[in-house]
Amino acid sequence: MTCALSGIASQRIRERSGYQSGTIQSLLVKFESHDTMPYRVVLIDEASMINSILFARLMAKIEGDAVVIIVGDDAQLPPIGAGNPLTDAIALNLAPTVMLTQIYRQSADQAIALIANDVRRGIIPSYRESYEDFTFIPVELSNRHALKQSLTSNEFDEAIQTLSHNILAKIAEVTLAELPASREKLQTKQIREYLSAFQVISPMRAYTLGVENLNLLLQDYFNPNPKKKIKTLHGELRLMDKVVHTKNENILSYTPEEFKEGNKPSERRIFNGMCGLVFRIEEEEELAYVYYPNEELIVQYKYEEISTLLSLSYALSVHKVQGMEYDTVVVVMSFSHRIMLGTKLLYTALTRAKGHCIFIGETGAFESACRRLEQSKRITVMQELSH
Repeated sequence: MTCALSGIASQRIRERSGYQSGTIQSLLVKFESHDTMPYRVVLIDEASMINSILFARLMAKIEGDAVVIIVGDDAQLPPIGAGNPLTDAIALNLAPTVMLTQIYRQSADQAIALIANDVRRGIIPSYRESYEDFTFIPVELSNRHALKQSLTSNEFDEAIQTLSHNILAKIAEVTLAELPASREKLQTKQIREYLSAFQVISPMRAYTLGVENLNLLLQDYFNPNPKKKIKTLHGELRLMDKVVHTKNENILSYTPEEFKEGNKPSERRIFNGMCGLVFRIEEEEELAYVYYPNEELIVQYKYEEISTLLSLSYALSVHKVQGMEYDTVVVVMSFSHRIMLGTKLLYTALTRAKGHCIFIGETGAFESACRRLEQSKRITVMQELSH
C-alpha cells in the first residue's frame, strides 16, 4: 500500500507506481475496527507533512514485521501540529537512509531544482538571470532604509502601501497572461487540470498582499460574471469558483456516479486542504455543490456552513499548498511578510511549480529569506529520548 497525507500526493504515487494508494486518514478510517492493516509493505510519501500524532496512529496500524518505506523532503516546512517525525528519523538514524543529492535537469534553461537546492542550503541563488522555468519580477521601494529614516511613520506607511499596490498590479498582469490557458481547461471540462494550472501563493493570510485580499482580486479576473452567487462573511461565493475546504469535518457527499444516478448522499470525512470547484448552486434549497477531482467526491454544503468550511483558493498560503503541484506558480515576496520568511518557506513555495515559478516583489525580501536558514527548531520527544 502507498499513502500520503494529501489526496493529490496519494493519487500521484498511484499514477507513477501502479500500486494502490490512499490518504493516511482514509486508511485509518477504513481499518478503524482492525488491530492492524493487512499490508506487507507500506510506502509513506510526503512524510515532511506528517505530525507525530498522525505518524504514531499510522505506525500502530502497521504489522510489526512489515516493511515501511518513508519518502520525504526535510527541507520543506515542518508539519502543522506537534513533532517532526521525518527530520527526527533522519537525524537519529533510526533506519537505513538514502539521500538524493544529484540534480538532474532536462536543459540548461531549467533552474527550479538548482535554485531550490541553493535556497535549502541558505545560499542566495542566481535568481535574476533568464530561465525557462523561473522568473523573478522585481517591484521595489528604492532606498527603503533611507526613506524609513527620513519620512514620518504615516508617510512611510503610505509608501509601503503604494509598493504593495504596485506588486498587486504586477500579479494582475501575470494573471491576465495566464487566464486564456486556464479558462480553456475549464471550458473543456478538464477540472483537475484547471485547478492545478495556475496558483498564486503568499506567506500570510492578512494584509494587502495576503491570501484573503489576493483571492478577492483574483476572483474578479477568473470568475467575473457568475450565473449564481452566495453572500458569505468574507464576500461572496460564485458558481465556478475555485475553493479549498478548511476543516476536517464529516459532511454529506457523493461519488460522481452516485450524484449522476440521483442517489442519496453519505456522510464522509472531508479534509482540510482539499481543493475543488463550485459547480452547482441550488438557491431554493440553499445548497452548494463542490467537486473535488483528486478525491473523486462531490460534497454538499448548506449556505450557513460555507463561511466556516470553504475559502476561495485562487491564492493559497504556502502551508496550504504543501503536497500540491501546479503548472505555473506565482509567489508573492514582500518585507511585510518578514516574520514568515525563511529557507523552508521559500523552498516549499519554489518546489510547488512543475512548469514555471514566478516570484513577484522585493529582491531584498527574497535574499533575506535565503539567509534565514533554520527558522524553527522543534524540541521533540524522540530527540529527548535519544540523549
